[in-house]
Amino acid sequence: MQENKDISYLKVWNLSWPIILANISIPMIGATNIAVLGHLESSEFIAAVALGVVALQFINWGFSFLRKVTTGLSAQAYGAGNQEELLHILIRNLLVAIALGLIIVILQKPIADITFYFLEGSTELEALASDYFKIRIWATPAVFCNYVILGWLYGSQKPKLALLLRVGMNLLNIALALSLVIIYNLNIYGVAYAAIVSQTSFCIIGLLTIFYIVKDDLKKYLSNESKKLLLEMSKLKELFSLNNDIFIRTVLIFIAFSWFTAKGAKQGDLVLASNTVLLNLFWFLSYALDGFSNAAEALVGEALGQKSPSKLNQCIKVTTLFAVNFALFFSFTYLVFGENIVSLLTNLTEVKTEAFKYLIWMILMPIISIWCFQLDGIFLGATATRSMRNMMIISFGVYFISMKTLPALIGNHGLWLSMLIFMAARGISLYLKLPEVVNRKITS
Repeated sequence: MQENKDISYLKVWNLSWPIILANISIPMIGATNIAVLGHLESSEFIAAVALGVVALQFINWGFSFLRKVTTGLSAQAYGAGNQEELLHILIRNLLVAIALGLIIVILQKPIADITFYFLEGSTELEALASDYFKIRIWATPAVFCNYVILGWLYGSQKPKLALLLRVGMNLLNIALALSLVIIYNLNIYGVAYAAIVSQTSFCIIGLLTIFYIVKDDLKKYLSNESKKLLLEMSKLKELFSLNNDIFIRTVLIFIAFSWFTAKGAKQGDLVLASNTVLLNLFWFLSYALDGFSNAAEALVGEALGQKSPSKLNQCIKVTTLFAVNFALFFSFTYLVFGENIVSLLTNLTEVKTEAFKYLIWMILMPIISIWCFQLDGIFLGATATRSMRNMMIISFGVYFISMKTLPALIGNHGLWLSMLIFMAARGISLYLKLPEVVNRKITS
């Protein structure tokens, strides 16, 4: 296939900025929840949501491969100009998402029991966190479908539509959380109900919008022969193989952050609450920097679909340059305004004072973690999921050693240093693997 024109900085920016805005609206939900609950009479509401979110992250992170794999496969089909396969990917992955979501709802009790057993929070906190989890879990089928919707929009290079849908969902979530907590005094229950309504609304509106866009293709491609291709065994095998690798990788990330939260909980509710506030700063920067990672996914997949080495190298270079500059901006922002941002999230003096002690780690985090974020996007666009899985296993081994030694020596500073080491190990291991992956994928 003849190569398209080179990747320009403008094209990367046009792909990235809608995803950045859409992504940063996600931690705004968490920040709003923390801010609303952080201005109530007790820090236990923040801590309870922290534990409840960990239980949900086991599910949501574990199955976020639905978004990542959908992006990579869609981008390659888009680059190859295969409109029929692009449509099949959407429908095939939606069917898988619905099935997995229903299974999780059915298995909610054992999942909650196992998760809270390992978190070891206080009895009061676990009771509140369990109530939060039991409400939020019902949104799981919608959440999984939303992963597919976003992945397909990113892969087919429709980031502005993804922006409109995602920001609309998150603004609805924030508005509902504010009203249900402040006006109706529902504390963590209001936050949970807000999440269910917003996620379900996003799913319904997103599906209706996409199927309106592809309605002509549906008539054209979904013939009897095409329906057979939709559930072709080789395609399903590929999908589950990619998903399996990403699932293992994502579960290790979940374990890493869950372990971080659990170790903080053992140091007391105050440390847990302060770490939760700081983690919101981490999620904010990670979701923002993921905008360039998501752009890299789409462009790398497109370049591989076109079998274009020059385009592949250029999209890696341009997206990474943007990402590094944004990482430096975040480090500077947290250095200058970090204490002000923390103060916006909570007015509890003891929580703020505790969080200020560990703010240095948030200043360092962007310039260390940017490399693993960006390389994740490149590997996902190339659907090099096995390499991602293997490098994550190595990185988790490094993290395991750090967590077993550093917190015992320097307390909560050791937790944050271990997390920083984990991010660095992920970036270094993926970088060392990159040349092999690029050569293999471009010649396959």
